[in-house]
Amino acid sequence: MDGRSELFIVVMAVFVALLFSTTGYYLWRARKASTGGWECLIGRLRPVDRDNIAAIASDHDFSIDPTRISAMIGGMEGLGTLESNCVVLIDLACYVQRWYPEALAVAEELRLNAREIQWHVGRLKATASDQSLQANFPDYAHGAVSIYFAMTRMLLKLYERGNLPGLVDLQQAI
Repeated sequence: MDGRSELFIVVMAVFVALLFSTTGYYLWRARKASTGGWECLIGRLRPVDRDNIAAIASDHDFSIDPTRISAMIGGMEGLGTLESNCVVLIDLACYVQRWYPEALAVAEELRLNAREIQWHVGRLKATASDQSLQANFPDYAHGAVSIYFAMTRMLLKLYERGNLPGLVDLQQAI
């Protein structure tokens, strides 16, 4: 066997191992979410000001004064709340996979959106160290809030489309 064949086999083995470990992780997470119970999942959502979230998310022409955005969402702590709620939103989508298999696609989309929010928050944390947080906060926060708002709408549509129990509780919680 030549060196390229051995390299190919090693690369394929690593790829298959990563594929199985990723699949296993998401199956474990779905099982964890489904055994936690509905009340437990809803209880993990941290409160946010829905009106301010909706106002910022719908501000496509950036008419809100940038200095107000931080106060509207609670600064970095508020972004941290959105970030932790993203995990719960994903778990809520995974929770219903037993009854509504189409939820898998929504859960994956939510996961990708959560990663994007983490990127925005990470950029803000990085700018906090070089004293440019105030200048960068409105742009990154607006992006994170808009994505979070879209995630909540996506989850609500999933529950509506599937005629799933708990829709009213979910509407009140998010």
